[in-house]
Amino acid sequence: MSLSEEQEQAPPPRPKPKLDWMEDCHEWGVKVEPGPHGLTMGAINTGIYGEIPEVWDEMTRMPRGAYPVEGVPRIDLYSLNAKAEMWADNAADLYEEAVQRRWDPKVDIDWEAIPARPRAVELAMSQLCTELGQQAAIEVEVLGQWLYRMCYGYHEVKNFLATEAFDAARHTEAFRRRAVHGGGVLGLENAGALNRRLLEIRGGWTEAAVGLYIMRGTLTLLLYRYGEAYAGNAADQKLFRLALQDKARHMAYGITHLKYAIDHKGSGYALGLKKGLSAVDYELVKELQDPVLWEALAILFGGGLEHIEAGMAVVNRVKQAYLEQSLQRLQAVGIDKSASDLLPALQAYLPSSE
Repeated sequence: MSLSEEQEQAPPPRPKPKLDWMEDCHEWGVKVEPGPHGLTMGAINTGIYGEIPEVWDEMTRMPRGAYPVEGVPRIDLYSLNAKAEMWADNAADLYEEAVQRRWDPKVDIDWEAIPARPRAVELAMSQLCTELGQQAAIEVEVLGQWLYRMCYGYHEVKNFLATEAFDAARHTEAFRRRAVHGGGVLGLENAGALNRRLLEIRGGWTEAAVGLYIMRGTLTLLLYRYGEAYAGNAADQKLFRLALQDKARHMAYGITHLKYAIDHKGSGYALGLKKGLSAVDYELVKELQDPVLWEALAILFGGGLEHIEAGMAVVNRVKQAYLEQSLQRLQAVGIDKSASDLLPALQAYLPSSE
């Protein structure tokens, strides 16, 4: 082959790179230094990357601080694009905690160390764990309904809530595993009045958060605490304790967000949230009167079917604590609801003011 023929078959020379993209950046020279806990989400919030906007108008999946590209199609999904609709100042730190404190129910619980117990006690534990697993499954669904609506300007919240959904999935697995471990059965399905309410809230994420963290979360937290206290063996105690630390983290976000939202939206917004809770109270009456969970708890707290009356006295304290703590949390975030605003059927669980 001649030299001229080789030249004709040679590929054309590559064009010189323009490298225009190297000029498309907002802030060159930002240096992020790892802190005592490493290069955390909070640590990289430096310069413009730490500027949290009050409203995020970019309706694409552009990360906060990135340079926008012209012509990227708008995505009509992000109905939550204001800081007050989802923000909590502790979200980044809670995300780091969630990553560091993750656990695996398959290996972190010594299932073989759970002793055999009387049939009534084990059936009661199975019933409690069935309902706790169902509560966790509902939490996954509620979070799933709202996460995709949250814009990327507040990635700290989106990332934390993703860990919460994973925690809730872990709780579903863990309590399902515990329910079938001892007696080999799952219990009865919860009647679902409050579950349906949580899934059907359409006012906004903050409205859903009132139900998820205060009206449901307060009870779940109490059930974890009492479950640990009355577990009767180290393995069950650890199961409830690990679930409790996760739930406390979820509640820390929820309460902080609610207070932030109400502080920024004002008393009129708080009043609307209070009025919305009037309908929830009817679901709470049904939940607190449903005998299945409470009779199961009475057996566990009493230590057996023969001591169910003593256990029922503890159950009544749980119901009282649930309503009192729910009202305290509502007051703490700025929703002025008191015992006098409750339905008479709920007031009956509280000490008489006379």
